[in-house]
Amino acid sequence: MLAMGYRDIELVPGKQYKAQEVAELHNIVRKYMRYSTAATSFVELKSGWTSCGLACNSPDVQDVVLNYTWHVDIPLSDGLLAVHSKDKEIVVAWAGTHRYRALITDMSVLTLPYIPGAAMGVHGGFLDSVQGIIDNVQQHIERLIADYPDYMVIFTGHSKGGAEAALSALELVRKIEGIKSRVRVWTFGEPRLGDIEFAEFYNQQLGSVTYRVTSAADPVVAMPPNFLFNYCHHNLEIWLMNEAGDVYVSENRTACFEDPKASSSVDFYYRSILWHKNYLGLPPPDHAAALFSW
Repeated sequence: MLAMGYRDIELVPGKQYKAQEVAELHNIVRKYMRYSTAATSFVELKSGWTSCGLACNSPDVQDVVLNYTWHVDIPLSDGLLAVHSKDKEIVVAWAGTHRYRALITDMSVLTLPYIPGAAMGVHGGFLDSVQGIIDNVQQHIERLIADYPDYMVIFTGHSKGGAEAALSALELVRKIEGIKSRVRVWTFGEPRLGDIEFAEFYNQQLGSVTYRVTSAADPVVAMPPNFLFNYCHHNLEIWLMNEAGDVYVSENRTACFEDPKASSSVDFYYRSILWHKNYLGLPPPDHAAALFSW
């Protein structure tokens, strides 16, 4: 079951769907991509939700109220925390790679221990980024989940932001008692986050409520490569197979598993960065205004 706030649609792992069969899935992909775009546009709390342009003005994200925004230089991270009363959602959105120094974060691929003493490694750049701000995010979320006890908590992001969204969700599930049943994770163009042992740990904790959306021949989802520090993706991949929006839902296994029928079926030399910038037409054209700052 894929959660859409309090609406669920049923997709079968290992099955391919025509675009017209998954219109609801397309709607949720577009909605959460708009939050990701807002984060990457460096929306500021004082400027209000609509300051990110077309993405924030879309009808499916109206009545959104910003609760907290952050723009941290060391270790680098940007994001937002918002409340959407119409859909009963608390949304945590992380920015993608839209600051030059974020490239340093992306390239810090040496894995670091996720839990001291445990044999699992996570991307060092993403770990530093998340841990540098997670205490502040936790404080705000704890207040919000108390104020809105029937709201879901959605973690989302595109590219680097997708990896940080997944990792922050895992961090807060471990830190905040009782939040796990309310968490959903939607990422887009997410690079590999950690090694095989980390992927298995993630799948045990959040694999059943995480939806890792990939686009046709996106090269970022193939990085860092598997041979480097045993990197492996976590569950559950939703592959947008083509521009029409046909979908393949990957097989769902607890152990580290990258379905050979999903995006990994595309040879790297056929991949294009244009697919990283196209998730059912998002980010929108005005997103170019967010490129690039220091």
